[in-house]
Amino acid sequence: MMHISLSPNLEADDLRLAQAQLFNLSSWSQHLFQDQLTQQLAKLFPNAKAIYLFNSGRSALMIALKTLNLKPKTPILLQSFTCSAVPNAILWNGLQPEYLDIGGDFNLDSKTLPQTTQAKALILQHTFGLPGEIDQIKNYCQKHSLFLIEDCAHSLGAAYNNQPIGSFGDMAILSFGRDKVISSVFGGALIVNNPQLVNCSNQLYSAIPTPGFWWTTQQLLHPLITNFVKNHYSLFGKAFLSLSQKLKLISKAIYPLERAHLTPPIFPGKLPEPLAKLALNQLNKLSRFNNHRQQIAFYYQQNLTNPAIQKPDYSKNSIYLRYTITLSQPENLRQYLIKHQIILDKNPWYRQPVTPSNNLFRAGYSSGSCPTAERICQTCLNLPTNPLTSFKDAQFIVKLINQWSS
Repeated sequence: MMHISLSPNLEADDLRLAQAQLFNLSSWSQHLFQDQLTQQLAKLFPNAKAIYLFNSGRSALMIALKTLNLKPKTPILLQSFTCSAVPNAILWNGLQPEYLDIGGDFNLDSKTLPQTTQAKALILQHTFGLPGEIDQIKNYCQKHSLFLIEDCAHSLGAAYNNQPIGSFGDMAILSFGRDKVISSVFGGALIVNNPQLVNCSNQLYSAIPTPGFWWTTQQLLHPLITNFVKNHYSLFGKAFLSLSQKLKLISKAIYPLERAHLTPPIFPGKLPEPLAKLALNQLNKLSRFNNHRQQIAFYYQQNLTNPAIQKPDYSKNSIYLRYTITLSQPENLRQYLIKHQIILDKNPWYRQPVTPSNNLFRAGYSSGSCPTAERICQTCLNLPTNPLTSFKDAQFIVKLINQWSS
């Protein structure tokens, strides 16, 4: 059984660590692991002027935007083909998302940048670990006096011209979500590169709370429960996962309020100490994780031959959080793979221009405004590259896809 989004980074040491933290309550009020995690991130981002740890990437983005002290309804440029967490952080600050179309690499197409703009900031997403058009977009931001915020939720450890992704903008946000590059179930960070933004960031960060005992406990239970679920998925694991969520033993990645673009009460929040320990343990495995992802992606690139699918252009710059193919009937292939015990995303990245969303209009998106993103949303399918996907697994996936007939 392979599962692309159910704790895909979870190894035995992570499982033991989560269990140990549940029984080490006296350490929860300390800051040892938070300090160590911050220090390790500082080594990855040596030009950062400040680093802050949050309970999620959208908390980090909320504070990043608040730091800019913009007037209400100020437009913020971002790409479509994105997670609702990005426009939500904009909306929760009383600002206005302004969507731009993407290119064939799933990143913002610099050709769609407006000649004139009232925007004051641009969020550059590095989708699936592939760096966006950094030079063109950074030049555009400098020309129009825009703050540049890099969304590195998919790209921790990626580089461009030997410089780490996340060091090109005024700020960058990281995510340590359950299916991101590294995982503490919930978590994130804000990297501040612009020294003029540090004082305000300090003030805002000091004023936000740390999530409470039960929320933190839910996140520590998540690795234990999902490990059990994966081991018994075809029997009763799926039902047990649903029951655990209904009993609120674990939380979902996206809260119902977020789908309606309303702010859940846990955002923004700081990263609790036990989750910092989980993130630190995974960060120490970052190079191995990303090397593995790149090797699995290269295997797909070399061996997928089914003419019904289109492969992405391979890039050595990408860490390949996902390997994304396009085809005319992705749902048919997804169901075919499920029959062979390969469980791909239940809510694929990305099925619509803003995913998940109950109402694209409330997300500020106008239908038809980004035709490339809307087309790609209907044709893309993500294949697993995570650390738990072995080369034997990849060979099996390739064999199935090459045999599949639409």
